[in-house]
Amino acid sequence: METIDPERDEAAPDKGYPGPAPLAFVEKLFLRIASICVVILGTVILVKIIGRVFRFPAVPDDIVISGELMVILVALPWAYVTADRGHVSVEVFTDWMSPRAHRILAVFGGIVGLMMIAPLAWATGTAFVTAFNFGSYFDGELYLPQWPGRLAFFVGFALMLVRLVVLIVTDFRGVARKIRHYEDESF
Repeated sequence: METIDPERDEAAPDKGYPGPAPLAFVEKLFLRIASICVVILGTVILVKIIGRVFRFPAVPDDIVISGELMVILVALPWAYVTADRGHVSVEVFTDWMSPRAHRILAVFGGIVGLMMIAPLAWATGTAFVTAFNFGSYFDGELYLPQWPGRLAFFVGFALMLVRLVVLIVTDFRGVARKIRHYEDESF
């Protein structure tokens, strides 16, 4: 599907997000946090490699820390990517369609995405609450708690869910405006 023109698209991230401004702020904040986690992850891996080469003591629980950082850097930017319409799309049959058809397909895709993300958000929320209530932790030298990674995963899915709803409403309004415009021209 052809990407929707950012000049006319109310959902383009740098042209003004649809919906409340705090949502855009949180999405960009989470993108920055994920970027910082990439640097921290690289540093942890670099320290581990240098430690092995020069026989320094190992970083305790480096594998657990790396895994939890990967969860954060993957999950937190999902809403930003969704607002940017940056998900993978197949354009084989949709390149020849009109902009109105693209909007209709965007609404359909958003609804399908919503149906897939809602159960995942629920499941990750349940996993977070369980890990938090039971005090689950990773075995290792530091006994790191499991709930921060589960929380990041849940927040990523929940924010993506909110962004999908905003995009569906925005795209549906765009389709409805075009339909009213075409009805007015027919008289």
